[in-house]
Amino acid sequence: MRIRTFIIKGMDTNSYLIADEKTGEAIITDPGGEIPELKEFVQKEGIKLKAIVLTHAHFDHIAGIKQLLGDFSLPIICGENEQEVLENPSFNLSPLFGADPISMKADKLLGENEEFSFGELKFRTIFTPGHTPGGICLYFENENVLISGDTLFAGSIGRTDFPGGSYRALTDSIREKLLSLPDETAVFPGHGPKTTIENEKIFNPYCQ
Repeated sequence: MRIRTFIIKGMDTNSYLIADEKTGEAIITDPGGEIPELKEFVQKEGIKLKAIVLTHAHFDHIAGIKQLLGDFSLPIICGENEQEVLENPSFNLSPLFGADPISMKADKLLGENEEFSFGELKFRTIFTPGHTPGGICLYFENENVLISGDTLFAGSIGRTDFPGGSYRALTDSIREKLLSLPDETAVFPGHGPKTTIENEKIFNPYCQ
């Protein structure tokens, strides 16, 4: 597994290119803005992008999709309960950021614990509502890697004061579904530095 982090300027959103080193097949997660270096990187490294995968559909995680689709022909994938956020600008917050309203449809919706494979890699979805109603984390069990979106950060958790948010649902999602993962699981969040499940158990006040 190879993970390349692209930090979206102005948003500080982490967009991850996750590639299978054997086949070069890859996904890109949460493109929250233009990633000008992505096309050159993909071409230079011989990477075959297979999909855009969203942990959730807030503006700062989807604003770069249009630009990406201009460069690559890719399906948009998200959790099955997140379609309304992706379609409704009031839910995805695009007007709040002073942008043109964004409304789009996913090409594939993933259910709870559904697996998605590319190359020799695969993740399964973990439903973690609370930041949004249909947020998911991507769990690469064989690699001990979790892409946590805005569910879990290093030392913190996602906001719950946006439409459809729920503090109780988010903390329940984290405690019941994420903290049961192996301690050594590397956590790659939607914002900020990476961490581990063990670190969050010890140092994150929301995980106590």
